[in-house]
This record gives sequence, C-alpha cells and structure tokens, in this order.
Amino acid sequence: MRRSVKLVAFNEPLEMVEEPMPDPPAGGAVVKVVYAGMCHTDVHVWQDGFYLGEGKHFRYSERPGFTLPIIMGHETSGTVYSFGGDVDPGDVKVGDNVVVYPWVGCENCQACATGNANYCKGPLKYIGPVVDGGYSEYVSVPHPRYLVKVPEGLSMDVAAVLACGGLTAYNGVTTVQPTVEKLSKFRERCTLLIVGPGGLGLWAVKLAKHVLPQGTRVVCADVDAAKLKIAKDNGCDDIILWDREADVATTVAATRAVCTDGVDAAIDFVNSSKTFANIQGCLEKCGIHAVVGLFGGGGTIPLPTFALQQKQVVGVHVGGLHQFRELLDLVARKQIPAPPLEHHPLEHTWDVLQALQAGKVEGRAVFHMNKT
Repeated sequence: MRRSVKLVAFNEPLEMVEEPMPDPPAGGAVVKVVYAGMCHTDVHVWQDGFYLGEGKHFRYSERPGFTLPIIMGHETSGTVYSFGGDVDPGDVKVGDNVVVYPWVGCENCQACATGNANYCKGPLKYIGPVVDGGYSEYVSVPHPRYLVKVPEGLSMDVAAVLACGGLTAYNGVTTVQPTVEKLSKFRERCTLLIVGPGGLGLWAVKLAKHVLPQGTRVVCADVDAAKLKIAKDNGCDDIILWDREADVATTVAATRAVCTDGVDAAIDFVNSSKTFANIQGCLEKCGIHAVVGLFGGGGTIPLPTFALQQKQVVGVHVGGLHQFRELLDLVARKQIPAPPLEHHPLEHTWDVLQALQAGKVEGRAVFHMNKT
C-alpha cells in the first residue's frame, strides 16, 4: 500500500488516501519517492487552469488524458524501486537515486525519441499535471529515459525542485544568453531584469551568475518588498520595488532610474499585461524579453519601432531532457545553492497549497517521505 494526496474535485481540499502500490508500466519503472516539490502549476491544476486574456481560459479538464482524481506533483526525486517487463534500464538500476523528468510527451514522435519532449505537439502526458505524479510514496514513470541519476554532491531535495522550477529558470537564462553575449561586445555592461523573484526567479538569479557573461548586472523587480529582500540576499545586484497602483510610465521611470543604461534582457516570471508593458518600456535596442509566467492577460507592441529597434519577445516553458542533465551537472559541479527551501510532511500538502496560492511561501516548498 502507499499513501497519496489526491485532487478529487477542483477548488476543493486535497484528500489523503491509502491505496494499492502501482505496478511498473510495461517498459517503465516505479520510483520510491523521497522528495516532492510544490510549484505554482499545482495551484493552476487545482483551479482547473488559468486566464489567457480576452475572456479566454486554459482548462486542464479539457486536456486529453486528464481525469479526476489525480495525484499532482511534478518535481520528484527518490530511488528506483522496480522496473516493468522487457525494459532496457539504460544507465539506472534498482536502488539508484534519481530525479524524475516529468515532461513526457506522446512518446511516439521524433521529438520524444530524442529527449526533446518539450517540442512534442502532444497529446502530452506530463507527470503530475496530466497523469499521476509525486504527491505519493511511489510514482510510476513510463520509460527509464525519464529517470536521471542525481549527481554526487547534489542533495535529493534540491534535485527535486530542479525538475520544473530550476529547469524553467535555466531555459529562461539560456534563452536570453546569446543576446546578452552578443550585446556585451558593444556595451560597457549588460543588464538582466528578472521580474518576480519567487521560487523560479531566485533560481534565475543564481543561474544567471554562472551562465551569462561575467559582469552582467542582475536586477530584480517585484511588488513585494519581502521577496526583493530575499532576492538581494540570494545574489541579485539591485532591486526595484514596483508600486501595484502606479501607471506604466511611472514604473518605467522608476526602473530606468535603477537600470540607468536600460534593460538588455528581461525574464518575466509573472507575465501579466502590466509586467509586459513595464518591460517593453524599459527594453533597450536589440534587447530580448522572455515571457515565462502564466498570470494571464494580453500585451501590445508598437510594430514599426519594434522592427526598427530589432527587439525580441520569446515564450519560454520547461526545457528538454538534455538541458535537464546539463542543469543537474551545473548545479552539482558549481555547488550552486538552492533558493530557500521549506520542508513539510506529505500530510501538510493542502495547507502548503493554500499558502502558495496566497503568495506566502518564501522560496520553494518540498514534501518529504520515505526518508531513511
């Protein structure tokens, strides 16, 4: 038997259940979970989606393969418990410490076969958001390729939160990296603006210091002074407290007062209509604006000047399996410290989900189980 926390009905309390152990899928594996991280995507799943703008909504209940009840949790580390029949385990074996790459695609296309499921057109089988995930003592994984050994020197709790929050932040930083490297040849110093230094934004601060050219200035903006203090404590060079009530012109002026040479690259982990407009007002010629967050809304761009100034706007989601391996190696090799981690027992999942929705989680929350 295993204990699991299930979403039984949208916008209702999660339920702890005891149920039979999962059998390993044919060609797949079962992982004995040690840590499971909580991400804001879990809030979106619990709410059945998010607002897209212009009166439109994304609904998890409309995704192919999604059914209730579901076990959420897509940031999972643990030990390999068993394999299904006729499986080639690759470089992993029973008892190995692994972190689960949860971004599983259709498994029938070239993107999936080459470890680039983030390019798969679907139907997607994401572990946690679409099929049963890690808020359980055991989780099924459809293929050993999605089990990545935890490198020596990397703790299991940090490995877990790299699977989504860390990987998305890494993809954001590496997406703006070529632009920053190019502009750094012509600028005295480039500036990266990170909007929303929560769990993902703090990872971006830390990773930017190791990935972007030396001397790149990292500035964080948010409407929460407490989050900005944490960002400063975690390595960002400067902070800007945005006023929720201020108009765009006022916010842009306040940002430019700190970023005196403008913003060469921005990663928006909020991605609302207002943050989009704020960043566009600060972005320098040839700058890049990476949109990551799912707050919702729409944005407008003055098309002629956008072309004349050679700016870019690019969407960033999770990264591929190869990027995930790169990230694990980088964090372990450079001993990059994680953002603040809150540790909780599995029984507290519902309470932590409510705290995360209310913006009361500082850094990242992880649940521990099967600890030895």
